[in-house]
Amino acid sequence: MRRIVFFTLMTLGILGISASAGTENKPYHQYYPNIPSEVLLENDKVVVQKFIIEPGQWEGVHAHPGNQVYIHIRGGEWTGRLAGKQMYVDVSETGSVGWMDAIDISEQHESGNTGDTPIELIWVTLK
Repeated sequence: MRRIVFFTLMTLGILGISASAGTENKPYHQYYPNIPSEVLLENDKVVVQKFIIEPGQWEGVHAHPGNQVYIHIRGGEWTGRLAGKQMYVDVSETGSVGWMDAIDISEQHESGNTGDTPIELIWVTLK
């Protein structure tokens, strides 16, 4: 897991990313109505955000801008819904990495932490 985080941070460094404060609802930012984010890095190429989702907490209906890499710093059990209907239950391993395409708000997508421990998640969104 340390290797994954190190590789990601090195890649971001190669892209010339600098630290920056940010607010929600900006283009290319991941926004969850029920969970605040911490903007770790932002420049003209990328936005890096950190989220902590507590057990029993749901993100709220949201969109994804697409071109996103996610990194589970601390994994856990997710349940996902579309239009209020349960679509999946999945366990994300600590250190797992994946890709997210765009999801429009009209799909009424949301996920929740249905496990017993907090989930720590990093989103890297390419601009």
